[in-house]
Amino acid sequence: MEHALLPSRTSILVAAARALGARDPDPSVRNPDWLAERFIGPEELALIQEHPIGAAITKGYFDATQDYQVVGLMVLMIVRTRYIDEHLETAVRNGATQVVILGAGLDSRAYRFADLLQGVAVFELDAKPTQEYKMARVEAVLGKKPPNVVYAAIDFQSAGLMDVLRKAGYEPSQKTFFIWEGVSMYIPEDSVRRTLRSIAQSAAGSSLVMDFASQSARDMLSGNAGIPFTQTLNTWGEPWVFGIPDNREREFFCENGLELIELAPMFGPESMKRYLTRQDGSIVGLPRGVKEWKPPPELTSASIGAAVAARNPRFYAIAEAIVP
Repeated sequence: MEHALLPSRTSILVAAARALGARDPDPSVRNPDWLAERFIGPEELALIQEHPIGAAITKGYFDATQDYQVVGLMVLMIVRTRYIDEHLETAVRNGATQVVILGAGLDSRAYRFADLLQGVAVFELDAKPTQEYKMARVEAVLGKKPPNVVYAAIDFQSAGLMDVLRKAGYEPSQKTFFIWEGVSMYIPEDSVRRTLRSIAQSAAGSSLVMDFASQSARDMLSGNAGIPFTQTLNTWGEPWVFGIPDNREREFFCENGLELIELAPMFGPESMKRYLTRQDGSIVGLPRGVKEWKPPPELTSASIGAAVAARNPRFYAIAEAIVP
């Protein structure tokens, strides 16, 4: 495939992590994204060669999960994917007639949940290069997209969300479920706030699930160029630029017209128990008998600061908010 511009490399990185997690032999912790591996191949993996997961995914599951960077990303995607999947199912069963996926990347929910989403309008929004790449992969893997799926290009830093959605056929009066995964940390605060305020204009009872970094986590990455993940993001031109002020999540959503109803730290005890505990009681990514995630030596020696070294439990979290 030839493209005038390259897709977001982080979208490929996320798909690779989902694909690896989908290979876990234990179904109780397996990433449910069985399509992720079909959306990426040698051409896509070549674009993320700076990250060890690009090579790891070509190996068997056991060999692939020996690198802490690989395991950390895989674990994160297990939590993110399962949390959002659960909330998507709940929202549709509770009457949502539209689903909007913001910064869709290689998200496969419109296709994995095709039966559930019959009669539900699904809008996938992303930057044009990434979206064109996604459309080509969907055509190659599935033949064609479902008739209820609409693609619309957007630049979160300049375009008005509701303008883009209305042109795509979105009905503001209908109850809607919004997914905003893996985007907010890459765009400026004013763009994050503008997007949230647009979502707040939706019908009452509409809901949003999004993940986000804390301000201290953002500062941690931007202030420590020696961290491998920071180096990779900088190389790709996709650094973290925004984090919600520490311990002010509820106020932040309220300021933008939304009510926070659930907050789940990605590496908190509840997430570990709910999504990462195997049938034998062990935790995905941790040695047998270890029940708490701690930063590896390579990170703690790099002056990480409050977000990780002091174990701020909400340094990276996922949340559900509603339109009151």
